[in-house]
Amino acid sequence: MYFSPSFLQNTLYIVVAVLIVFILTVIIYKIKHNIKIWDKSMTLAIVVLLNTLYSILGGFINLPYELSSVVTGGLSLVAFGYIVVIIWDLHKQRKISEK
Repeated sequence: MYFSPSFLQNTLYIVVAVLIVFILTVIIYKIKHNIKIWDKSMTLAIVVLLNTLYSILGGFINLPYELSSVVTGGLSLVAFGYIVVIIWDLHKQRKISEK
């Protein structure tokens, strides 16, 4: 299956817009309910947002391939790590609530 570069670039714009709306909605919800704003899931959302914004930047500026690989790969590894940590915390909370 072939996706044109313009389609992929436009998809990144949509992903960024949805992610920003999601982050703002969560922040507003947490402020209204006096919940701590910064947590692991917010860090994960910001890392994914940075990764996506860097990919969009690559569409406008010709960045070196090695730099793009390191930055996007590194941010993807950090995002994966946060996903593992969040799942592990949920698992621990489930075990505690079962006792």
